Amino acid sequence: MNLEYRLPNGEKVKFLDDRKTYLGNQLECEFCGDRYFGVLADMDFILISTYEAQGKDPELIIYKKR
Repeated sequence: MNLEYRLPNGEKVKFLDDRKTYLGNQLECEFCGDRYFGVLADMDFILISTYEAQGKDPELIIYKKR
């Protein structure tokens, strides 16, 4: 799922390329109620985020390039 994340300046951006395949996992947050952690990566970056069910209200935690 290629979610739009809001940057500190208010701009919304997508970090993924819809034509590529990524490795990823979704983990339930034990202390955040109904939020999830998403972890996505390929050979060039890792992206970690939180979001509600169906990808609502996404929040970018880290986007780290190699």
